[in-house]
Amino acid sequence: MKLVLMLLLALAMFVLFFCGYYAGVIKEKYGKNWLQAVPITVAILMFNVIWALTELAKTDRWQ
Repeated sequence: MKLVLMLLLALAMFVLFFCGYYAGVIKEKYGKNWLQAVPITVAILMFNVIWALTELAKTDRWQ
């Protein structure tokens, strides 16, 4: 279970990184507009996934 937990955490951080990258690309290419909200929303959701996974890692069931 610990391997699965670490894999999910790594994938969530990978997605979070690319959301930040694409937010920067959209800002550079198109300026500030509503398109920037998509990667920011996904980044917020992935941050919540990372937070939940770290909280799950603290429970006895996931040790």
